[in-house]
Amino acid sequence: MTMKIRMIMATAATSVLLFPGTATALAYPVEDAPLLTGNPLYSAGKVPAAGCADRPAKGKSLASVKKHVKALVTCMNDAWLPHLKEADLSFVPPGLEMTGAPLGAKFERYCFGAKMNPARSEAVNCFGTNISVHIRPDWIKASDDLPILVELSSVYGEYVQHLVDIREGYNALHADDDKEIQEQLRRYSLQAKCFGGITAKSVWHALGYQAKDARRLPDLAKADADASKSKDRYFGKGTNVAYWTKRGYSTSDPKSCKTWTAPSSKVS
Repeated sequence: MTMKIRMIMATAATSVLLFPGTATALAYPVEDAPLLTGNPLYSAGKVPAAGCADRPAKGKSLASVKKHVKALVTCMNDAWLPHLKEADLSFVPPGLEMTGAPLGAKFERYCFGAKMNPARSEAVNCFGTNISVHIRPDWIKASDDLPILVELSSVYGEYVQHLVDIREGYNALHADDDKEIQEQLRRYSLQAKCFGGITAKSVWHALGYQAKDARRLPDLAKADADASKSKDRYFGKGTNVAYWTKRGYSTSDPKSCKTWTAPSSKVS
């Protein structure tokens, strides 16, 4: 399987000691991949809370949503930059591309040749170095801005994978069949969800989200996964998406996100 195909799939998509007695539950163990199983990020400790300003109101215009999104991503940068620098890991802020269209207008975007959903807003990490946010009427008209944070933090989690070379390690994996390819992709995607949970926690207080709303994060992540029509479940089933999102939020520690050594049942 070529690197390019892996990248297309990933875009369209804890140590064994943390799971006692599950070593034999690995249908497709990830071996000889130190960037995945022993990445330096895992020993860097918990990601501290960011110190950025409260988020601007989302509003109900394309311009106000763009301002809101930019503030969220900037705060995520503020959380991860000092953490990675302290661990002697490099940090370069992601490029941020925001596109949208007035209500009722036709709108199509493509990522690695795959057509993005024209009916709903979404954020994607197409080329590793950039976060592309495609804004549609659902975000513009919504009164609730928490789904925006869930979407952005998940994509930022994948950007962190790029920063610490987990993406590189994933692209170098060997697979013998399609099922192994799909499980590897789910391990990659679910780790991004876990990093996304960490990211959400790191900006939660600074951006003014209410503590009582934290319990909604796993449910929102699960609902998005359950809405997928793909029978291959490249991103994992909803319950596991919720599990890893909650795990990241609860621990704030990247070492709890080692999906690469988790039992297959946790990455199905």
